[in-house]
Amino acid sequence: MENYKHVFQPLNIGKMTIKNRMQYTPLVACVSTADGEVNQEMIDWIGYQARTGVGYITIGDTQIDLERARCFYGELNVTHDKYMTGLSLLTEEAHRYGCKLSIELSHAGRGAVASMNTKPAFAPSYLPEKNCQPDIKVMDRKDMDWVRNRWVECAVRCKKAGFDMVMIHSAHNNLLGQFLSPVSNVRTDEYGGSFENRMKYPLEVIKAIRDAVGPDYPLEIRMSANEMTPGGLEFEETLIYAQEVQKYVNCIDVSRGNVFNETGVMWLCPSYLQPHMINVEFSKKIKEVVNIPVSVVGNIYTIEEAEQILAEGKADIVGMCRSFMAGPNMIENAVRGQEYKTRPCIRCMDGCGAIYHGMPLRCSVNPKIGREHRYRNIPKAEVKKNVYVIGSGPAGMQAALTLIERGHNVTIIEKGNKLGGLLHDASVLPFKQELRNYKNWIVRQTEECGANIRLNTEATKEMILKEKPDAVIVATGATFFKPNIQGINNDNVKDVCDVDNGTVEVGQKVAVCGGGLTGVESALALAKQGKDVTVVDMIPDGDFCSSMFYIIRYSLLDEVKKAGVKFVGNSKIKEFNDKGVVIEDKEGNISTLEADTSVIALGLKADNSLYKEIAAEMPLDTFIAGDCDTPKNIMNATFSAFNIAVEI
Repeated sequence: MENYKHVFQPLNIGKMTIKNRMQYTPLVACVSTADGEVNQEMIDWIGYQARTGVGYITIGDTQIDLERARCFYGELNVTHDKYMTGLSLLTEEAHRYGCKLSIELSHAGRGAVASMNTKPAFAPSYLPEKNCQPDIKVMDRKDMDWVRNRWVECAVRCKKAGFDMVMIHSAHNNLLGQFLSPVSNVRTDEYGGSFENRMKYPLEVIKAIRDAVGPDYPLEIRMSANEMTPGGLEFEETLIYAQEVQKYVNCIDVSRGNVFNETGVMWLCPSYLQPHMINVEFSKKIKEVVNIPVSVVGNIYTIEEAEQILAEGKADIVGMCRSFMAGPNMIENAVRGQEYKTRPCIRCMDGCGAIYHGMPLRCSVNPKIGREHRYRNIPKAEVKKNVYVIGSGPAGMQAALTLIERGHNVTIIEKGNKLGGLLHDASVLPFKQELRNYKNWIVRQTEECGANIRLNTEATKEMILKEKPDAVIVATGATFFKPNIQGINNDNVKDVCDVDNGTVEVGQKVAVCGGGLTGVESALALAKQGKDVTVVDMIPDGDFCSSMFYIIRYSLLDEVKKAGVKFVGNSKIKEFNDKGVVIEDKEGNISTLEADTSVIALGLKADNSLYKEIAAEMPLDTFIAGDCDTPKNIMNATFSAFNIAVEI
């Protein structure tokens, strides 16, 4: 703990003391009922968060108005006293582990999802080109009073239910943020125009909440330091706002961005392409003008980064979410001096982004997240078996780790000279550090887990039948698809893995054939080297990288745009020749995309032949996991392997 003396220092937030400076930041887990009632899954989720050892948890984005502001099915309902019993169970669960529990109260305003609500969304102004839905009710004085009273009622209800603190959400262009922002508030009355006027309604709401909960009850507020939107809220105004709200709240939570455009939303959940600790300079400047604690969030990756932020005086509290989901034992490992055991987040949002599609919370690298009620303690196997895992990519390694956890004897058979599979190629580009961290972590965990590892060994049906394991998990992955196109074997046509690894020479003008994640990332890396890069694919122009979670996709496409990468969609590759790539557009026009080098990145093909051979002989004891079943992503590999291993 000596290395983290700032992290483990207690702190007073008003009259509440937190045991350390770590916050589990707000998110909606979508594991309560569709109507927002607390269930066992939600209680277990709070327990899982609390056991991380954080000082406090803030439950995320809880709407105070479920007729006009709902954004998620499965978000908590705090709008009626009948929900208080369940809410009190959440606070009881957090307190079991010495953890404080806060809840973020919000009103989505014009960001509400129309299909989830029964009445038009409230907004300070009607802006047809900027609204998420066409049916908007511009708030009059009566509406403003009604919403303010709902804030008060819900805050008081949460206090009665035992919550240690309430967060007021005024960031990300939610309703209070919409009043603050000049891009969403064009009112001509006393609540629009100058920043003093635009602050007026949010301050009325915050003061009313303070008056209702009393002077001693802790309140925190979330604000966007900068909306990252042309014409939006700027940091100079946020500094003024911070000084005003400190009259009523006990802690300021510093974020940035907004939910209404691509440039704003990609700063809410920063990707692997964005810097770490993105908001600490904002929090530092806010700390300089207020006399209450300041918390900061935003791509803070490790407990080492948290200690750095606190030691440098840039915040009083450090908030993380995705890093705790991937590595819930981060704090425990830091205390033990075993930081290397903490599973790193890869910043993909394929799992935690599920909530934006109406699905419960998941994590691509931690298959227990959102399923704590079932998998907190995986039971030992009733019968200890000898299980062979063929292949050591992410699926094979996850299968081995889970099987070992359950007490089986595990043998990993890998035809290559090291564990990792395609993770090595997938993580080689300079901006894939998070994925490299995960690769290094899971390889080390697998090497040290106690499995029998046989490298440089190609598994065959005959080998398996001779050695007679009790069960076999085939995780042989996938191979890169190489279609039968004229000229594809020419010297100036290269495989994307060879290009990314730097084992082949690439000319100045490059055509990357394939508009999925692999191709576009390769194009970005080449463009950053100064190459003239064009990506070509049959998919429409607007669908490049469409399988990615949308916020992360925005970040990647923003980077390739800045790097000067060009896209050619709706085009079929007809031939490769000395001049480049011959393509045919959707009208049937033939042209040549000039290139010194063409790069093939046309997706993956499942390598399932061995599975079929073994399954034909051992149908009840042979399983298939990861890309060799269906080529997708890390999450698919992790979950398919875990779900099989936990049942053997």
